[in-house]
Formats: sequence, C-alpha cells, structure tokens
Amino acid sequence: MMVPAEQPVAGGSALRLHTRSGEMKVSGDTLHLPHPDAAPVQLAPGPLALLRALMKAQGAVLSREHLLAVLPHCGSEHALEMWVSRLRQSLPDPSMVKTVVKRGYRLVV
Repeated sequence: MMVPAEQPVAGGSALRLHTRSGEMKVSGDTLHLPHPDAAPVQLAPGPLALLRALMKAQGAVLSREHLLAVLPHCGSEHALEMWVSRLRQSLPDPSMVKTVVKRGYRLVV
C-alpha cells in the first residue's frame, strides 16, 4: 500500500520529506534518513542540490531538461548523470533514486 508523501517542509535551511519509511531530512549538507541504524550522510554540493530538487518533487518524475534548468551549476546531461551516480553512491540504498526511462529521475518515497 502506497502512503502518500506529505509536502516537504523547509524549516530554515532544513528540508523534510515524510515517506512511508519515516522522515528524511536534509540540514545543511547532511542527509538524515528514517532508518534507525542509518548514519547521517554528508553530500557534495551537486548531489545535494539534486536531492533537494527530487525531495521537493515528492516522488514525481523530473525530466533531465527540468533538472538542468533548476540546477544552475549542472551544465550538461553528462554532469547530471554524474551527480545522480554520486548521489546513489552516497545513499545506503541506491535504489532510492530511480531512473524513469526516457523521462527522467524520481525519488522513491
């Protein structure tokens, strides 16, 4: 059963997203995951900006074109693919970031 994600909440510089697993929170450059044994993950600026965009989309697919428009320092599709790869490598569960063939990327919430 899918539990609908709630609106991400920005509190100061923190961004929170309620998922079926619990609350994800990005504060500064650190991602806090809902799993009790998951250590906080520090992210580089590019993957962090990508994660923030995906969190704000609440599980909706974001096209590559949209992401390139909203991520000002990501200059090409190749750079975007590298950021996606680095974000996945940083997460304890890389499948949290899904590629939707011929459409873009989404966060599994």
